[in-house]
Amino acid sequence: MKKVIFVLTMVFMMSCGGTKPTADWTAHDFYKAAKEKFDDESYFESANDFQVVLLRFSGSIIADSAQYYLAYSHFNMGDYLIAGVEFEKLVNDMNQSPLVPLAQFKLAESYDKLSPRSALDQEYTLKAIKEYQYFVDENPTDSLKEEAEKNIIRLRSKLGEKELENAEIYRKMKEFKAAIIYYDQVLTKFYDTEWADDAQFGKIITYKENEELEQAQLEIEKFEQQFPDSPLMAEIKDLKKELTEQQEELAKDEKK
Repeated sequence: MKKVIFVLTMVFMMSCGGTKPTADWTAHDFYKAAKEKFDDESYFESANDFQVVLLRFSGSIIADSAQYYLAYSHFNMGDYLIAGVEFEKLVNDMNQSPLVPLAQFKLAESYDKLSPRSALDQEYTLKAIKEYQYFVDENPTDSLKEEAEKNIIRLRSKLGEKELENAEIYRKMKEFKAAIIYYDQVLTKFYDTEWADDAQFGKIITYKENEELEQAQLEIEKFEQQFPDSPLMAEIKDLKKELTEQQEELAKDEKK
């Protein structure tokens, strides 16, 4: 154990530059030197130093702060996966700390940073939404609540966009039943996103292309009721006219 402490102290001394630890340094002294590195944006060094503080003074009153800034150092270096793990340690293992709400928000933000564009796998998008929602539920009066809620809406919109893209792919492949399923996913799960009217419009086009004209007309009526202010309304009017003409032509052919 003494050998481990010696090695850790040497690592800390090497990363502390001009500030050299002495035998009488307390946990606060070590923490202060590490925080100075963080404030100077020397995040790699500060991460090492806060790790030393946690290993040497795990039971001290500054352990939660050291854990928070260890995670934050990785976050600022762009190591979002490691940052998430470290923020989660604070949330789970130091749950009495006043830093828990902020760490919970930063945990969500770490996953948010890992969330890719809509066409790719959305594992981290889902994780970010979950952690933001947990933050909102547990901290309803926190000043960051509004930002968390906005982030949830933004990430849900990304998920809605992915479902819409899947629907469009199936429609272009003429897999009409599968396309309708995905359009309905957008309308039921992501009805509050910017993609809802696009999904309803997509259903109309799908039924039209599949020559289900009556169903297409019903979907147009739904569109007009649910999305009266949609920028797609002009196209809807054109489609409505086109479908009416097609149905009239079919009716004439049936009479012949």
